[in-house]
Amino acid sequence: MTGAGGARIGVLPHGLRQAVGPTNRKTSPVRTPHPARPGMEDTGRPAGGDAEFHAVHDAVLRLLKLHQNALDAISQGVLITDANRRTTYVNAAFVELTGYSAEEMIGSSCALLQGPGTSADTVQAMRAALDRGEPFHAELLNYRKDGTPFWNELKIVPVHADDGTLTQFVGVQRDVTARRDAMNKLSLAARVFEQSNEALAIADVDGRFVAVNDAFTRITGYAEHEVIGQNPRLLKSGLHDDDFYHRFWQELRTRGRWEGEIWNRRKDGTVYPEWLSVGRVVDEAGRTLNYVASFSDITARKHAEENVRRLAYYDPLTGLPNRALLQERASQALQIAVRTGEPVALMFLDLDHFKNVNDTLGHPIGDRLLVALAQRMRPALRDQDTLARVGGDEFVLVLPSTDATGASYVAQKLLQIVQEPVQLDGHDLTVTPSIGVAVFPTDAADYDTLFAFADAAMYRAKMSGRATFSFYTAEMQAQMARTLRVENALRRALERDEMQLHYQPQCQAADGRIVGVEALLRWQHPELGWIGPAEFVPLAETNGQIAVIGRWVLDTALRQLRAWQLAGLPPLRMAVNLSAVQLRQPGLAELVGELLRRHEVDPAWLELELTETMAWDDPEGSARQIARLRAMGLRIALDDFGAGYTSFSHLSLFQAGTLKIDRSLVAGIERGSHQASVVAAIVNLARTLRMHTVAEGVETPGQREALLAAGCESAQGWLYGRPMPAEAFEALIRERQAPPPG
Repeated sequence: MTGAGGARIGVLPHGLRQAVGPTNRKTSPVRTPHPARPGMEDTGRPAGGDAEFHAVHDAVLRLLKLHQNALDAISQGVLITDANRRTTYVNAAFVELTGYSAEEMIGSSCALLQGPGTSADTVQAMRAALDRGEPFHAELLNYRKDGTPFWNELKIVPVHADDGTLTQFVGVQRDVTARRDAMNKLSLAARVFEQSNEALAIADVDGRFVAVNDAFTRITGYAEHEVIGQNPRLLKSGLHDDDFYHRFWQELRTRGRWEGEIWNRRKDGTVYPEWLSVGRVVDEAGRTLNYVASFSDITARKHAEENVRRLAYYDPLTGLPNRALLQERASQALQIAVRTGEPVALMFLDLDHFKNVNDTLGHPIGDRLLVALAQRMRPALRDQDTLARVGGDEFVLVLPSTDATGASYVAQKLLQIVQEPVQLDGHDLTVTPSIGVAVFPTDAADYDTLFAFADAAMYRAKMSGRATFSFYTAEMQAQMARTLRVENALRRALERDEMQLHYQPQCQAADGRIVGVEALLRWQHPELGWIGPAEFVPLAETNGQIAVIGRWVLDTALRQLRAWQLAGLPPLRMAVNLSAVQLRQPGLAELVGELLRRHEVDPAWLELELTETMAWDDPEGSARQIARLRAMGLRIALDDFGAGYTSFSHLSLFQAGTLKIDRSLVAGIERGSHQASVVAAIVNLARTLRMHTVAEGVETPGQREALLAAGCESAQGWLYGRPMPAEAFEALIRERQAPPPG
């Protein structure tokens, strides 16, 4: 045999080497070269032969057996082939390694061990080396007889005869699968250690760094050589006391692990938060070998958490606490007050006519005004007080340890502070607040009730003329209770058939002849009795029920008008009130058209009454809606004219056919020339604009005469007829239609 360079590694002549045949551990390691022939003794030696020949023969057999035993004793698999690479011998280790018996391998090629995962490139390299008569060494994926793969470290050397002729190949093989797996795991662990986004550090049993990764150096700012051999206290921030570190080591020693948030210091001195996990590595006996730490810089996460907290608990415009944080702080203040017996005042502050600022100067100016007022109010309060923004121009204050007297002082101070002018973009802006106050425990024992009572008191302040403050009273509680009851009952009023329409005649002022009728909504509750529209319509507008109720009113009024027409009553124009919410509904014109077609009513006999204030929120949208309604052929009436702020632009926007003079002007028309002059001016204005005038609330003959003198054409009021059910109205009109007796 020869070594890696072709040198001989055996001492047997080539003819004797060929005598080595296949074997395994269960058979004799030496086979007789040929059967005994006549003339030979039982020992296998030629009978009567030369003594020297016998001695050599026995020596060769002993040597062959010695080599056979040696090959079977080694742990590596051995395979020997002839020059044509056909197997002539395998040892016992090869049989155990591959699962193939010696009989199965003899005469076969070692390609028998190859499979689908075997590298074709490696096989080609092996063949090329053997073709050149050169040694070959590689690791190759082979397959056992049962199909299981294994990594085979293969060393093949060629064997040459004394004359240099290639006679054999000897291959030594061993299973290196476990070693490769271990190396792969080590390599993977090394890559993970170096490439991890988390900082990793390994310390010895004394707690000194022995290895750190790139993420460690990136986060801490320390290079590897600066920390190796150093104690982790190099990173201490100074923000944790000795007890913290004592608990840290106690848990690490007892549980073998510690995890939590910790503040450390970088090389440049900046302090940062990190999420740290430290584990203890032990041997089989439980002795500590190393400590392994992983951590990540959570500065960004902390900032994100703070941003989320600000979004959740603070108003993004003013930076004040929002409704959620207000409730949390108010609840805490009330809990403390229960224990200490101290009062807590809650204030609801609303800016008067703030909407005018947004409408005239724009929302950006309005927002800056809110910020300025918030910055102005906050320094006027104590540290324990809370000022929160809960809506557009609504603020709420929680004042711990404050009774009614203290709340009154704070309210007066806020009234003064808020009313001071604010200069923005060359504008001197002045707004006033209306403030409502409720006090714990006098008025309420919980936050929600206290909040509602302060809100009610704020509305009382607005009704008292604004720019003032009002304390909650028991009278307000009774009113709130009724409002709640009315609102709940309103939800099923139509379903229970509690709603009905009453009809009030509109007459010629001079002779009282009925020329039109207004449908007026009435609600009779079985327990609360008659409830007026002024009480329940605002509630319906707030809770969204006005759309359903408004449709029912239109449907019922048109049905009744058609019934009167079929009954032969004289032509009448039906007036129906619309709410501001209805005017903003996109499908209003389509709804009105559908109902007119259903009841076969000519649009000319329907008049929709609107008030000036209905267009304030969205003048352009209201103008488009009114234009669609007028295009259908129905009539628009401008109701309550003269009751509030009147503008010629509103007359242009509504393009109304009827102008209804508010009852407040009619009521005083007899008492002086001023009201009469105002009514006369309205009538003249209407006549100029070719509008019909109707005076509302006419109750006395004197009012009628004054209206006639002013030139008013039509009137409506108790003097001409009260609102009445449909049957009574029909009887009234038939009575006035009948010819006089005689």
